[in-house]
Amino acid sequence: MSVFVRAKSAIFLTALVGSLAACSNGNGNGNDGAAQPQEPQEPVEVISIDDSDAEFCDLLDTAKCLLPFPSNFFTRESDTTDNGLLVNFPSQAMPVNKGGAAIDPAEWNRNDGFSPGTVMITQVPELDMEATGAPRLIDLSDSREDDSPIVVINAATGERQLIWSELDANADIAEEMSLLIRVAKNLQDGQRYIVALRNMKNADGETIPPTDLFRAYRDNIKTDSDAAEERRPAMEAIFATLVDANIAREDLYLAWDFTVASTRSLSERILHMRDTAFEALAGGAPEYTIESVENLTDTNWGRRIRGTITIPNFMDSDDAGPGSALFYEDDGDSLPDRMNGDNTTVQTFICNISNQSLDNMATEAAGSTRVYLYGHGLLGTQNQSTNGAHQGTLSNRHNLMNCAMDFIGMADSDVGNAISILQGAGEFRTIPDRTQQGFIGWMYLAELLSHPNGFATNDAFQVDGNSVYDGSRVYYYGNSEGGILGGALVATSHNIENGVLGVPGMNYSLLLRRSVDFDLYAAFLKPAYPDVLDQTLLLSLYQMLWDRGENNGYANHIVSDPLPNTPAKNVLLHVAFGDHQVTHTSAEIMARTLGIPLHQPALVEGRHHDTNPYVELTSISTYPHMGSAMIYFDGGPGPNDAWDETGTPVPPIVNLPPREGEDPHERPRRDPGAMEQISGFMSSDSTIINVCGPGPCLVDGWDGVLQEE
Repeated sequence: MSVFVRAKSAIFLTALVGSLAACSNGNGNGNDGAAQPQEPQEPVEVISIDDSDAEFCDLLDTAKCLLPFPSNFFTRESDTTDNGLLVNFPSQAMPVNKGGAAIDPAEWNRNDGFSPGTVMITQVPELDMEATGAPRLIDLSDSREDDSPIVVINAATGERQLIWSELDANADIAEEMSLLIRVAKNLQDGQRYIVALRNMKNADGETIPPTDLFRAYRDNIKTDSDAAEERRPAMEAIFATLVDANIAREDLYLAWDFTVASTRSLSERILHMRDTAFEALAGGAPEYTIESVENLTDTNWGRRIRGTITIPNFMDSDDAGPGSALFYEDDGDSLPDRMNGDNTTVQTFICNISNQSLDNMATEAAGSTRVYLYGHGLLGTQNQSTNGAHQGTLSNRHNLMNCAMDFIGMADSDVGNAISILQGAGEFRTIPDRTQQGFIGWMYLAELLSHPNGFATNDAFQVDGNSVYDGSRVYYYGNSEGGILGGALVATSHNIENGVLGVPGMNYSLLLRRSVDFDLYAAFLKPAYPDVLDQTLLLSLYQMLWDRGENNGYANHIVSDPLPNTPAKNVLLHVAFGDHQVTHTSAEIMARTLGIPLHQPALVEGRHHDTNPYVELTSISTYPHMGSAMIYFDGGPGPNDAWDETGTPVPPIVNLPPREGEDPHERPRRDPGAMEQISGFMSSDSTIINVCGPGPCLVDGWDGVLQEE
C-alpha cells in the first residue's frame, strides 16, 4: 500500500505543477492566481501497538508473555555455543504461581535452544479444527499435504516436519485454550524451524484475522512501535523462507521461528560427569560395600544382595539428596564440578540371583547367567526388581540375574521435592540434575558387574568360589519410568550393551497430560497455577531441562549418530496399546525418531485409533531380526467385543488419559512370549525372535475366538 500511495502522490504533484505553470502563462481557467482545489491524499495506515511489555514479552501473541512458544525471540547471540545462541528468558516472562512467586529462568538460560520434542503453543481465538482442516493425530500424513494449514519446516532445507495439532482438552474457558502443535518425530538437534499457520477458520468457516502486529508484518504496514519495527527484518526473513517453501505470505495467520538445542547443550553435562567419574577410577573397579546377603526360599529368587557404591558427587550437597542441584564452581560455566574437587557420595544397590542361576553351578552351565540392570517405575524404588510375577519369573525361567538402584531424581525419595516444584516452591532443575547424578551410579553398578575385580570376586556372588554370572556383557531392562529414563541411560553409558524399554515413551510434557498417574500430581499443580495455559507452558518449560535426563533428549543418538565416546546401542520397545499410564502414541514417536521397525501386523485391523496408522514407520521384514524394533502387545476388547474389565478400549486422541476398561500397562512384562523375546534380545547381536506368529501380539484379555484369529 505504501508503494501505491507514493506513486499516486507523485502523479498528483506532477499534475499540480503543470496546472500552476499554465495559470502563470495566462492559459488557466478561472481567476488568475486563485487557489486550485487539491485532490485529497489517501491516508497512510499506521498500526498502533502497545509495546509497554516489549522488553520482556513476545508481542506476536498477547495471550501470554511467552507465546508463541518456543520462539527465537527469547534467545540471544553467543560465541560459546554450537548454534550461536543462548536462551534468554527474562524473569518477568516466566509463569507466576498463585502466591506471586515467579520461576527463576537462570537454568533455562544455560541452554542454547529448545527441546527436540517441543510442543509449539499459541492461541487462536475461535479456532475450529474441522473447518480449518488442521492436521490431526488420526492421520499424520495430512501434515505433509501441500495445503496443510499448519506447517513446521526446517528453515535450512524447507523440509516439512511430521506433526499433528490439537486444542488443549484440559481447558474449559476460551482465555485458557491453546492450540498445541506436536511433533510425531523429534526435530534435529541444533536446527532452526519455522511454524506457519494459515487460513485459520472459525466454526462458521470464516477466516480468522491475525493480530494487529502480525498483520503489520505480513502486509508491510508501519507501526508506531520502535520495538516492533526492530523485529521487522527478522520477520521478513521468515516470510522469505516460507515463500521459498511455497507457503504464501498473504495466507498467513501467524509465523515464528525457534532453534532446537544442540547435541552438546543437551548432553554435555552427563558426558562430562561420566568421563570425569571413570577417569577417577584409573582402570580400577568402583569402591563398594556388601551390607547384607539373604538366602531365599522364594519360587524364583534364591539369593538377594544389598550394598552401597561410592560415587563421585557432582551435586551441591554431600548426600546428593532430594532438592539438591548440580554444583558449578564457576557459575558461568556449563559443566558441573565436584565440591572440593573430590567429593563423593554413596548410592544403594540390590542384586537378585535366581534359583536357576544357583542350580546351574552344579552343571556345565555354571557361571553362564546373564545379568541385567532393572529400572523401576514412576517415583519407585530398586525393590521393584524383586517382583516375582515378572522379574522373578523372567530371571528364573531364562537364567538371568538382575541388579538395580533407585533412579534418584525420579524415585520415591523425590516425591516431596516434586510436589514442592509443582506448587512453585522448588527448583525444577533439581529433578534432572539428580537424575544425571543417578546415571553415574548406574554406570558404576554396570562396571562392578563387568570389571574383573568387581562383584564376581566377592563371595556374595559366588558358589564354591566361582562367580554365578557372566559379566562380559551387562544389559538393561526397565518398565514405565524405567523405560522413559532407561533410553537416556543406555544412550549415555559406554558399558551397557543394549536395552529393553518396557511400556516406554519420551517427552514428559506430552506424557503427563495423557496419564492417569498425573492425577495425583495435578492436584498440587492446579491450585498453584489455576490458569490451564500457565500449566501447559510450565510443562513445556520443564521439558527443556527434563531432556537432560530422559529419552527425549537422547533419542536422536541412541541407535545411530551416537554421542562422543559412546557406542551406538540397540533397543527393544515393548508397548501396551491403550496404556493408561504411558501413552503408546509417545512410543510411536520414539520409534520414528530412532528409525526402528515395527512388528506387523501390529494390531488387529481397525483397532488403531488412527484412520491411517503407523505413518512413516517401517516393518520388520524377517525373523530373527537383529537390531532394534518396536512390538505392540494388545489386551484387546472383552468377550464379544464388549468393553468390560477384561479389555482395553481404543484410547481418546485428545490430551487426556484413557480411563475405560483395564489398564494394560503391566501386560507385556507378564506375558511368557514377551519374556522369551526379552531373553533373546539380551545377546551380543540383539536377536529379536517372533513370539507372535503371523498376527499381532495378543496378550490376556482377548476372547478365545479372537485369540484364534
